[in-house]
Amino acid sequence: MTADETRLKDLVELAFGALADPPAPENTAVLHRRIVAEILRRLPQAEEAAAAERVRSDAWYRHQRVIDRTRDTLAMEGEEPNPGDGPTGAVLRVVMLARRLRALSVYPASAEGHACPPRRQ
Repeated sequence: MTADETRLKDLVELAFGALADPPAPENTAVLHRRIVAEILRRLPQAEEAAAAERVRSDAWYRHQRVIDRTRDTLAMEGEEPNPGDGPTGAVLRVVMLARRLRALSVYPASAEGHACPPRRQ
């Protein structure tokens, strides 16, 4: 496992672990920022992978599904939680983003190459 894969796995595990043991609000905010930053590093690679496929092919749809779900989640959960959200709301935002990051984990954070995402997301 590469250092990049380990970092991603750790971020996702931290997010899901927050459900059982919610961190302090400031730590939730830091985790939120880290996950959003990682999503934004990988989303362009997913878009490039989709653009490289024949439009409406199975591979194109798999990439596009990941892209669309990620954009929707960023639109709804991408804004950093504020203290008024409460710990549960903030953690749920982080978890939703972590799910999208996990789906994007097949895409490199740089233009080294592209992988096709799994068939079920």
